[in-house]
Amino acid sequence: MTETERLRIRRAIRVLLAQRSILRERLEEINENLRRVPNPSRSRRELLAARVSIREALRLNRIAIRLLRSVL
Repeated sequence: MTETERLRIRRAIRVLLAQRSILRERLEEINENLRRVPNPSRSRRELLAARVSIREALRLNRIAIRLLRSVL
């Protein structure tokens, strides 16, 4: 593996870590909003769906970081 490829992988890992940070912040916001929204409501269902989606994105992000690190 060339040094250019290693740098490219490291850059990709940094971007994924930044994305992970943003997703975690968004997840915190959603959890805070869920505490305020009344239980049987459309907005609550949408927040719950968004939370599921973000959790899946975090899971895939974690896998991508692990795979890239294993290549290095």
